[in-house]
Amino acid sequence: EYNDADPPEVGVERGGLWWSSEERRAVTEFEPVVPRQTGAEIRVSDVIRAGLLTTIRRTKVALVLAAFAAFLVCLLIVACRWWLLLRIQDVRIRLWEAAKLTFLGQFFNHVVPGTVGGDLVKAYYVGRHTQRKAAVLVSVFVDRLMGLTELTLMAGVMILIVLGVGLRTLDELFWPVVCVGVVVVAISLLMALLLSKGLRKALHLQKLYRRLPIAHHIEAAGDAANLYRARIGSLFRAVLITFGAHLFFVGSIALAGMSLSLETPWYGYFIYVPLIYIIGAVPITPGGIGLIEECYRLFFVTALVTPSEVVALAMFARLMPIFWGLPGIVVAVTGPRLPGTEAIEAEFGMETGGK
Repeated sequence: EYNDADPPEVGVERGGLWWSSEERRAVTEFEPVVPRQTGAEIRVSDVIRAGLLTTIRRTKVALVLAAFAAFLVCLLIVACRWWLLLRIQDVRIRLWEAAKLTFLGQFFNHVVPGTVGGDLVKAYYVGRHTQRKAAVLVSVFVDRLMGLTELTLMAGVMILIVLGVGLRTLDELFWPVVCVGVVVVAISLLMALLLSKGLRKALHLQKLYRRLPIAHHIEAAGDAANLYRARIGSLFRAVLITFGAHLFFVGSIALAGMSLSLETPWYGYFIYVPLIYIIGAVPITPGGIGLIEECYRLFFVTALVTPSEVVALAMFARLMPIFWGLPGIVVAVTGPRLPGTEAIEAEFGMETGGK
């Protein structure tokens, strides 16, 4: 016991060698030590937590390999989904070609910085062999929108289950609930604009897009969206495929967390990982670098999970898509020569200025 007005101090040493420093800190500035199991005695491991290198050294290799394999399955399922979305638009390519282009897009999304993303690169290669370029662009857009929608549903359903069985309270999940609500409203608006020609007319959007340099593509995109609405059965199959892809995706992150022995409940991954990548889809930084890692810190750091452990988890989550993007190098080298940004923009009629 001590007097709160005059608490005792302890010495804190930082760094090493010539970077070392020592300062005095009041004991009230430190958080109380929490045992890793409720009611258990405090152990040395509860006081001294492993740093980043120690956390990585104790990684269970078998689980890491399983995580990488699960991410590969997710990527192949995503390729099947895009292939199906193209077929709905009567754009026919082989499934193997869709898989190769998916790896190529993965490579450009996560490895090479630039203004042309992997999705546009995929669309370019397919668009070279069809006059329905707007349909190809719409397939890429719907592919991404469908992914975000299913991630949102996954997080929302898991929140309802967790609240329903009493694993967490609404106060504990307040911000995840808010995030899901905002995304649901945004996606609902986008889907309404995409699938409802009447709504687009009511908002007089045609007056706006006709002034844009890609007005003809936007008009054709509206026709392509109507085709998705007319073939709702095939679109529903694509939704089911997406569900499988996200099970493997979130499962890969969960396996990475298990390999690091993170004391995070299994349902936490199915709530927080979807939200992290929904937020990371906001184009603030290239590939969401920094933003996604900060979201991992905000959602996963607890009294039982240290920042070092979460940094290691975020590193694995970043390395998996980069690793599986590397086969895209082979596609880029052995396939047709990738054009510059100007050529891709010209292919889709997006030239700006000076032309």
